[in-house]
Amino acid sequence: MEFDTSLLNDAQLNAMQDTEGAVLVLAGAGSGKTRVLTYRVAHLVLDKSVPEYNILAITFTNKATREMRERLNRMLGDSHRVWISTIHSFCCNILREYGDRLGYGRNFSIYDDNDSMQTIKQILKKEALDEELDKDDIRKHISKAKNLGLNPDEYYNRIKHANNALTLKKIYDEYEQRLINSNSMDFDDLLLKMNHLLSIDSEVLTKYQRRFKYVHVDEFQDINPIQFSIIKKLVGHHGNVFVVGDDDQSIYGWRGADVTNILHFDKVFDKVKIHKLLKNYRSTKNILEASNNVIGNNAARHDKQLYTDLPEGDPVKYYKAPSVDAEVNWVISNIRKLLSAGYKRSEIALLVRFNWVTRPFELMLTSNQIPYTFVGGYKFFDRKEIQDVIAYIRIISNFRDRAAIERVINFPKRGIGDVTLERLLNHANVNNIELMSVIADISTNGVLSGIPQKKMEEFRNLIADLNAKKDLSVFKFVEYLVNRVGFEQAYKNTGRDEDLERMENIKEFVQHTREFSIRYPESTMDDFLQTMTLDPETKGSKDPDSVTISTTHAAKGLEFRAVFIVSCDEGTFPSYRAVSNDEKEEERRIMYVAITRARERLYISYPATRYRYNETVNCSPSIFIREALGNKPFPFETVPEEKPVEKKISITPLKKSQTRNRPVAPIAPPIINYSKPVIKSNKDLTGFIEGANVLHPTYGKGQITLVTGSGGTTAVTVSFPNLGLKKYLLQYATLDLLD
Repeated sequence: MEFDTSLLNDAQLNAMQDTEGAVLVLAGAGSGKTRVLTYRVAHLVLDKSVPEYNILAITFTNKATREMRERLNRMLGDSHRVWISTIHSFCCNILREYGDRLGYGRNFSIYDDNDSMQTIKQILKKEALDEELDKDDIRKHISKAKNLGLNPDEYYNRIKHANNALTLKKIYDEYEQRLINSNSMDFDDLLLKMNHLLSIDSEVLTKYQRRFKYVHVDEFQDINPIQFSIIKKLVGHHGNVFVVGDDDQSIYGWRGADVTNILHFDKVFDKVKIHKLLKNYRSTKNILEASNNVIGNNAARHDKQLYTDLPEGDPVKYYKAPSVDAEVNWVISNIRKLLSAGYKRSEIALLVRFNWVTRPFELMLTSNQIPYTFVGGYKFFDRKEIQDVIAYIRIISNFRDRAAIERVINFPKRGIGDVTLERLLNHANVNNIELMSVIADISTNGVLSGIPQKKMEEFRNLIADLNAKKDLSVFKFVEYLVNRVGFEQAYKNTGRDEDLERMENIKEFVQHTREFSIRYPESTMDDFLQTMTLDPETKGSKDPDSVTISTTHAAKGLEFRAVFIVSCDEGTFPSYRAVSNDEKEEERRIMYVAITRARERLYISYPATRYRYNETVNCSPSIFIREALGNKPFPFETVPEEKPVEKKISITPLKKSQTRNRPVAPIAPPIINYSKPVIKSNKDLTGFIEGANVLHPTYGKGQITLVTGSGGTTAVTVSFPNLGLKKYLLQYATLDLLD
């Protein structure tokens, strides 16, 4: 048994011992909230003799469930009967037993996102709305409605003045009916149906109200209205509810979390007792001072200020970079200093507000052979919107690239559905010709007629227009491509935050091609694509000892010895949307979470200028920098002490004789005699033969199993123990020959 209360401080001990009634524990960052929660459950069992069967502990992630169960196993033994579960799993278990009272069989299926999307897609197709409405948008509407606890009629009454409100209601109605007919629930239904069951079935409600004498809820700041409704119902008989959370870390409002649940907890329950865990065990005094300075500017919060017994530590470092490149260099330079001082790469994190910020940092980490792992989404070049732009480039580079054509033939949406694409593919297969050949002759080959033919002619003309610009520099071509294809209209018109960020990612990709063209002014699109597809090191690393790049949202719950918070300029962090809509309080909480991830060293930077979509813009420091400093003068560092070493790539452009003959607008027939470009190599490739042993800085020792190509196009396949095969273009690969 490991139930030793001497490990608790006074505030933690007082919270643990307060067992009756409604108890709110405000647990600041790094204050030991999980310890208090598990000790409180053990205290009920070991000191208060409460049967384990009568205790419920709700968590919000499977990871938190595992951690709490492991801790209680050590305190109570592996066979304890405390019900520890995520709220979705908890609801699912009860619905398995009593779902028949709602018309479901006990073996009901649970739809994942793909199942839900497929069902919505079928409905849109049936209603001939698949070219007009976006299934992702519909799915988000339905999810939002369910998390608010609203049926189709109730949700319609809320949004009836919005465009397509009646259509949305109709789709939501049919979606629900299809789920019922197939004896299925989606993920949101687990909460919605559970809440409904407890509302209409007094027998079930009474059973669980009487069973759970003590209900515990972790991460209470993150619950949404329907989750709160379920919790209130469960504690309606005994009234013993113990919730732990931190209003200052409520950063999920965009997905339904309602910070007022924790702010107004004492208005929902009677005689609420509030405990504050303010002693921070994670961060130095200097880091904690910065976090307190920032969050203290929020008005909607419980009054509290964290403190620590840890040393003052190193001062927080701030850097006003002349440009994004200078900011990147400063970060990489300081990472190298940390590594030289004995820090592990895994103890260092680079936090960003938005994904699009990461691109130059990822590239420079790669150039400096510093492995990194991306947390909270896809690495920059793997993101859907970037792959969509690249697909258009691939088509112009190689008209035979069927996968690229299929990927974007209806993106952005232009009314080319699955049936139309199937006809094109069938015609190509039957006649043994390329897909682009079918598209080029669409006006005369009789495959399509009417509106589908006109839509396909629009796509053909788009490809022809892009093809006519193929001799521009990579940057100018991609800039033209993004405008001509209409990415901005497709993403900005939806009004969704995630789509606005996707457009920002595309703008950042355009900036990447600009830098590529400046560095290699004679390079072609083929050269550019080759660096994108045959240099896997731009994809990050699976090395467990790697620097973490993460969005702040994804970093919540993590901690690192050293943290870099980058691109802290107004409009980026805080976001432009928050600034323009005066919604800074949640943004400030996001910054607070970022700062409190750091244990020993904290670095905050912003660029004074950044190149954004064909113009250089001036940037002002984030208001959060001024707040972190307590409105004291900026102690900015002026220049980094050392500049990172960037890996040099030598690209020799194609000669005119090596370029391919291409069609001109408005017809774009396929290219029959396609050949890859020849790139001259300045690197000594002697010795890179089959059977040679090589060393990679990330993956270690490997053996070359295959060599293809020649000169600058020489590629090798390397077998790494416990990793498998990886392919490299030798021109760019960081491979060293071993004796």
